[in-house]
Amino acid sequence: MRYSLPKSSRWPGVVVCALSALLLHQNVRAESMFGCANLETDKQLSVVEGTQGYFFRIIADLRMDQQLSEHTADEMAALSDALEAGGTTLVYVPIPTKSLVMPEYLPRQARDYGFDYGVAKRVYDDVITRLRNHGVVTVDVLGAMQRGGEQEPAFFQADFHWTSSGARAAADEIASVIQQLPGIDDLAKASFETKPVGRQPIISTMRRLLQASCKQALPLPETNAFTTTEMAAGDSGLDIFGDGPSKRAVALVGTSYSDLAASNFAGFLSQALSSPVTNYSISGGNQFGSITSYLTSKVFAEARPRFLIWENPIYNSLGKFGDAPLLELRTAADQSCHEIEPDDISTVGNSTLEIALQDGEIPNSAVIYAYSGDDRSRQATLRFRLNDGHMFESSIRRADRMISTGRYYFPVRYFGMQATQKINLEFDRMSANEVSVGICNTSGG
Repeated sequence: MRYSLPKSSRWPGVVVCALSALLLHQNVRAESMFGCANLETDKQLSVVEGTQGYFFRIIADLRMDQQLSEHTADEMAALSDALEAGGTTLVYVPIPTKSLVMPEYLPRQARDYGFDYGVAKRVYDDVITRLRNHGVVTVDVLGAMQRGGEQEPAFFQADFHWTSSGARAAADEIASVIQQLPGIDDLAKASFETKPVGRQPIISTMRRLLQASCKQALPLPETNAFTTTEMAAGDSGLDIFGDGPSKRAVALVGTSYSDLAASNFAGFLSQALSSPVTNYSISGGNQFGSITSYLTSKVFAEARPRFLIWENPIYNSLGKFGDAPLLELRTAADQSCHEIEPDDISTVGNSTLEIALQDGEIPNSAVIYAYSGDDRSRQATLRFRLNDGHMFESSIRRADRMISTGRYYFPVRYFGMQATQKINLEFDRMSANEVSVGICNTSGG
């Protein structure tokens, strides 16, 4: 027998039930171990609070649409090829999100933001597969980070960085991949010792921002810290200076993940590879800050590493700023620019160069190389007039956290052949006696 409410009372009952469910849902979302409120709507840092004191950023950690276009994959392949031509193998390491590595700590409301672990995992796998299909050595560290959390989880609770446990697991996986690559025998060998130094906190901007919305103190981002030191030959029985000048090194570029001293990522890499790893990572440099600083430096030009490990969180899209950053990296790696004769370069004032050109000297696929002569230079602007009278202008500015090198690479696209017989380069700092300008043809890429 079906029971029906009278028409006059049916809808009020439905409304009461709906409101009760909504209030119950809100109460569930309002529950917090630390008395936190309005975390999801915070304009500076929107997060969700998971279980056991773990917090996840909505924009970064719950993101599933990791972008990698075919064009960007092609540009990564061209960069890899340019490095390999000079004797350096690129090893790209996309760091998986906190939600991929530690889904067991996610709250129920993660689904309200569309997060689906199965979809997120397939997207992560697709990025790695497509880069590998384009010939880029790409390391999948997800499984290793999930398995490596025996002593402590791979990520901090109230911070987005990895702990030493996560860093060690990733380092071991990267080393196992490199050890299977051609060129592993070219590395200089050394013996290392890694020792624990107790629990160590990190400075966390994320925790500081979160704490403003919480009543109780949030978990301190502490990890089991380690230090890795290279042992003297007498201690290890291994002559680390006896490999000869032909032996090569490993360089690491990346973000604050690699630059976090307490996590000891570079140290774990050195230990696992039995070869010194020089760390050029920059905190706050995002996806291109560190690698651009390194590839445009004298250090790279004069002593190329045998392997270049590039760490980058997967949510840092390689195509975010167009293809200019990757094209600049490829050209810097290629180092096959035709230098313009000093007689064709004149100075205008204290900071501008005027370069005389022959008709058609700049092909459409060219990149203009410019060195200000001052390694402290952080900004340069290229200008030239087109045949139709319009001006072409392009500026490059190095962010404050980047290492300045004074070297810039300007793609001119299809405007090259339209350039008239003069170009101008203006720098924020310039040493006229040391400047150099070149034309780099990238059509081979």
